[in-house]
Amino acid sequence: MSRIVLWSVLLVVLVSSALILMPRAEAWSEPVYTKPWTEEEAEDEEVIEETVSVPEEVVGETVMETKEAEEEEEEIDEFLLDFTSLYGTWYIWTPTTVRDIRQPGDGDYVTHEVVDGADQGMVVVNPDGTYSMSHAAWDKDAVVEGKWRLSFPREINGEVVQAIVLLDGITDVNWAVAPSVSGKIRLLWAMEWADGSATWIFDAELYRK
Repeated sequence: MSRIVLWSVLLVVLVSSALILMPRAEAWSEPVYTKPWTEEEAEDEEVIEETVSVPEEVVGETVMETKEAEEEEEEIDEFLLDFTSLYGTWYIWTPTTVRDIRQPGDGDYVTHEVVDGADQGMVVVNPDGTYSMSHAAWDKDAVVEGKWRLSFPREINGEVVQAIVLLDGITDVNWAVAPSVSGKIRLLWAMEWADGSATWIFDAELYRK
């Protein structure tokens, strides 16, 4: 066997071996089956439509409730929220009241009497955050001076009003100068509870001279 034939045989053997050992690659043109995106999108849209579908009656009721709530908010009288209108000097007037008369000792009810209304003192609310107050029904000789703050939302017995709270007033309790829906200005005092909350008790009407 000549050298040329020998080399030819070796070359064929090497090429064959290389073809056998080479890993088989997937053809780039082999189709890959996937779901068309348009079908997925259509299904997603159907799911969204089913999820957010709301009967027209419910939508109508919700819109009406929202409008009513907005109208209620708009109907709040500015007088109830204008705390600057509370600045100045106010005179305390205790309205006419009925007082029970009881027997000494056992305290049994005897009769009652009408106590005419009377001027009791004054409250001066200054724009700089200070106040002075005198109230004869509680302490006729005392004049208390201190600082005030604005009431917190619905602090005055849950009412939608903006009051001025007089800190540590007569008898060392907080007082409030507060408007009312009747158009009058009231003087109230805070009966505080153990948890720090307070019930505001009407004391007198305030008026200007």
